Amino acid sequence: MKNNSRKYTYLVAFFLLVGLISCDDMLEVDLPSNELSSSTVYASDATAEAAVNGIYQSMITDTYYNFLHSNLGQASDELIPNSFISNVFVTNEIPETDGTIGSMWSQLYKTIYNANNVIEGVSASTTLSAAKSKQWIAEAKFTRAFCYFYLTNLWGDVPLILTTNIDKSALAPRTAQSEVYNQILLDLEQASVNLPVNYEAYRSQKIRATKWAAEALLARVNLYLGKWTEASTHASNVIDQAGIFKMISGLTANNSPFIANNEEAILQLPYYNYLFSYEGSSVFTDAGGYLLRNRNSFFEPGDARETNWAISIVAEDGNTYLAPLKYKNAYVSSPVERSTVLRLAELYLIRAEAKARLNNGTGAQSDLNVIRNRALLSPTTETDPTQLLALIAAERQRELFAEFGHRWFDLKRTGTINQVLGATPDKIWATTDSLFPIPEEAIRSNPFLTQNSGY
Repeated sequence: MKNNSRKYTYLVAFFLLVGLISCDDMLEVDLPSNELSSSTVYASDATAEAAVNGIYQSMITDTYYNFLHSNLGQASDELIPNSFISNVFVTNEIPETDGTIGSMWSQLYKTIYNANNVIEGVSASTTLSAAKSKQWIAEAKFTRAFCYFYLTNLWGDVPLILTTNIDKSALAPRTAQSEVYNQILLDLEQASVNLPVNYEAYRSQKIRATKWAAEALLARVNLYLGKWTEASTHASNVIDQAGIFKMISGLTANNSPFIANNEEAILQLPYYNYLFSYEGSSVFTDAGGYLLRNRNSFFEPGDARETNWAISIVAEDGNTYLAPLKYKNAYVSSPVERSTVLRLAELYLIRAEAKARLNNGTGAQSDLNVIRNRALLSPTTETDPTQLLALIAAERQRELFAEFGHRWFDLKRTGTINQVLGATPDKIWATTDSLFPIPEEAIRSNPFLTQNSGY
């Protein structure tokens, strides 16, 4: 068994080093042509750096660029296919044999494996730069936390794998969600200490994690856990970096949060070494493959996001809908776009909600109006925390639509999912549908995995 485990490590190391992000010639490394053991990969700074980039490379799949946008949007009340042909995500009748579910599960765990490989390899090495080693481990912990955030919010209790030893991980049972969240918080808190405070280490490219990416994700996680003071504090830590991040004003195709290295972006991922994004080229195109369900009530009149982030489509049923078009670049050279994983607007919305729940109506109003002002909407004068929470929820829906499953998770964490989706047309809704089924293949290969209720 040990020999098989060693062979698997060699294969993963090979994957890490041959599938590298090549954006801006960041990596110019002659890769070893012989068998790639961990001791070889983590012998020099150059190859260790390549291995860290391999973690990000493993995030460039349909799971991250497509499924977390379109499928979670359809599972909620946000998106419907232009064809009006229902699928298992539209109806929420997802079988455990669904290939997309299997791909999401396996790709998230693949990234976790790559992160664990870096943590172990860098920690064991005696030849690497001490300062760089701390940074690389911090990057790996950030990406591991990011993946576990999605795993536990999609499936609930999931195996918590913190090793590359398949003798230990192959038959791992499910771990309580509370313990998974504890690990997420621990990883992010440790990452925040050792990640760079700016993008100079990445040649001013926002394609790898900084301290502020960790702080942004900490703000989100604490919001989900109902830790309002902590959520507000972490959000403020990012917002206060005015020399690095600013809200964009005057939205246009060439001035948006999805342009490469824009002032609002905190973390972006390039689509290989191309100038366009997967979202703009394949997911949300001007052909309108997906439509917004609430076409007549989604935006307030005059909202700049409707003008700049959506396109009017006459659908197959003869009615006019809005279709997401946040990303504009479809296989051309301009504008240069990147998949935007974390951005400043979410931090203002997190802090607004946290303040409202702490009965700080004035503070919540101020943060909410930052988002409304950017959308060219009149500022709200509301200060009642209960009323503000309803306004913040609506702004989250408008600001974050078709991005990384925000609407699906918001319905779940606020306890409104059964009410909203139970009354949504085309849904065959059961309360157990708020968690996805554990993929059949994963259960077949691990008898200690149990299926979610309802499947």
